[in-house]
Amino acid sequence: MSITAEELLQRYAAGERDFTEIQLADTNLREIDLSGANLSRANLRGSNLYGANLRGVNLSEANLWLATLHSADLSGSNLRGAILRDTTFDYGYLRGAILERADLRNASLSEVDLSGANFEGANLRNASLLGAGLIKTNFRNADLQGVNMAEAVLEGANFEGANLDGAVYEDDI
Repeated sequence: MSITAEELLQRYAAGERDFTEIQLADTNLREIDLSGANLSRANLRGSNLYGANLRGVNLSEANLWLATLHSADLSGSNLRGAILRDTTFDYGYLRGAILERADLRNASLSEVDLSGANFEGANLRNASLLGAGLIKTNFRNADLQGVNMAEAVLEGANFEGANLDGAVYEDDI
């Protein structure tokens, strides 16, 4: 179902929270507040979500390919199986987010707080985690090939079974 950003905001303000499979590709949703909404399987490809409040949002299996999430807050959100290829998250918040099996190839997550996030089985090939907060982050069985984790805080991060071929981290500098 395709709707406009204005219609989405009106429906959200009226108390609606279930926007499963909504079509909002290439939409300007800058600084929008959709906290607690259900956007599972939504198409947000190429959308501008700069500074958006998406805390606790269900974005499982959503398409966020090429989306801009710069400075967005997705803390506690469910991004299980989401497509986040070539997405820009820089300076955002993904604290405690669920990103199991998510596709984050070539994504930029520089300076993002990923503390306690779950990336189990996720594909982060060639992503940038430069300066990211990775405290107690789970990367079990994730593909981190070619990932840049320079200057990242890795305290308590779990890399069990992860592919770290060609990854750059503090010891490489």
